[in-house]
Amino acid sequence: MSRIGLLQKPWPEAFAATIEKIVPAGTEPLALFTSVGQSQKALDRFLGGAVAGKGAIDFHTREIVIQRTTAQTGCEYEWGIHSKLFAAKAGLSDAQVRSTFDGHADDGNWEAADAAVIASVDALLANKKLTDAEFARLAAHFDTAAILEIIQLIAFYHGVALITGAIDLPSEPGMGRFPTA
Repeated sequence: MSRIGLLQKPWPEAFAATIEKIVPAGTEPLALFTSVGQSQKALDRFLGGAVAGKGAIDFHTREIVIQRTTAQTGCEYEWGIHSKLFAAKAGLSDAQVRSTFDGHADDGNWEAADAAVIASVDALLANKKLTDAEFARLAAHFDTAAILEIIQLIAFYHGVALITGAIDLPSEPGMGRFPTA
């Protein structure tokens, strides 16, 4: 159980209006939303940083960024959701999903652009910056708008890891879990 609990139905009016915009009809919101949604201001800020919708990077690249960031930050909650619901749709093989958890940029699972993304996630999380060589590797495959979106996604999902870890949010039922061996 989450340390701060979850909003319960009937939803507060503002929360209901927000959820209606982001959750498919007929489905319940994720526990992450019902936890953060205990403060509408916090939820609005959270969703404002999510870089949702069509952007400068494709769905495949977006999922690599999310999967690698959440794996590297120990965020099983979000990694599990994305590995279960979005990885296959993004064209990620089982080996690539596993590589987001315990592989590396040059482990043979990735095309050059994907490897540059993995390396950038790792460098930013470890060092909080990119060297000139690391930036050049990323820039060889992505334009400025895409690079900025990649960086924003890394920052956002690092934040998600901090939130889920701080409130001890358990994995959603039926979602993926980190590999054990």
